[in-house]
Amino acid sequence: MQRCTNPARPDWRRYGGRGIGVCERWLRFDNFLTDMGLCPEDLTLDRINNDAGYEPNNCRWATWEQQIANRRPSGGELHGSAKLTVDDVIAIRKLASTGMTHRALATKFGVSHTTVGQIVRGQIWRHLLRKPASSERVASFHEGVAI
Repeated sequence: MQRCTNPARPDWRRYGGRGIGVCERWLRFDNFLTDMGLCPEDLTLDRINNDAGYEPNNCRWATWEQQIANRRPSGGELHGSAKLTVDDVIAIRKLASTGMTHRALATKFGVSHTTVGQIVRGQIWRHLLRKPASSERVASFHEGVAI
């Protein structure tokens, strides 16, 4: 919700800033829950059409693999001269935690397996390992979903 409505959020320009919104019905979490149900384990909310907003006909519960396959092409938010976006690094860590090999991840993301290993071990892109403050975790829980 915040990344679609709050211009002060760092990720706002990739969502609300490019016209991605949340349907009026879903501004009440109870309505979202009625339409989508509880999040199944190991799935995340995915927009089927990445250029459209969060609404019942455009959202589904998806695996990380489905999310990656469905992402929009992007030069993205690059870190320095890196080839990867922040979303790529998060996806690499998530997929590695599910057992995908470093070599397979390297091929998928166009980097070396050494780079993947450094990402997974937190030797590079360390700032993405920051744990959210307890107030951020509580806010995410109360909002119900991170949209």
